[in-house]
Amino acid sequence: MEENTTKRFELIKINQSEKGNKTVSARELHEFLKSKQDFSTWIKKRIKAYGFIEGRDFTLHRLMERKVWKHEYVISINMAKELAMVEKTEAGRSIRNYFIEVEKHYQEIATPKQITELSNRLKKVEEKQINFINDWSVDRFLRTNGVFKKLTVTERQQLGKLCTKEYKKITGNLPKKVQHPSYVNGQNVYPYELISKMYSSKF
Repeated sequence: MEENTTKRFELIKINQSEKGNKTVSARELHEFLKSKQDFSTWIKKRIKAYGFIEGRDFTLHRLMERKVWKHEYVISINMAKELAMVEKTEAGRSIRNYFIEVEKHYQEIATPKQITELSNRLKKVEEKQINFINDWSVDRFLRTNGVFKKLTVTERQQLGKLCTKEYKKITGNLPKKVQHPSYVNGQNVYPYELISKMYSSKF
């Protein structure tokens, strides 16, 4: 059955353990997504930004190659889907759809109990992804994209005001706030695309 799966899905290699857990190479995913960041920086920032946990979402293997330590991350399908979702590129969308097709195929060959467990897992992932898309603070956006230190405090505040103005213009409402230890009154959050648009147009 694993051989048929390999023939059917060829976009990126899917590995499956004896327990049925499916994983992919984070390095291969990074290459497919064509991220402009080097792999080490990219994966570390994503793990920190989205709270991925070693042993649950990924396994880190340290290998010695030509007298240099090389870190390889083996990640779960769910983590791979989330990484593809936040990449916001055509490659990101296509790889996420690919992983969904892999899960659909798994459902075709799975037992009823496995299907129920999978559905519950996917539901939690989708709910988490919605938050990833819609609940972005200006600071989180800047840190994730590696440009936080390029802007002064005044410029970051200016970007926040621009985002609030644009959000109100589009929705007719003020953005919602989330609790943050560094901000007494919380932090405004916006859709990722809105912050990206304001940042690109002004900075």
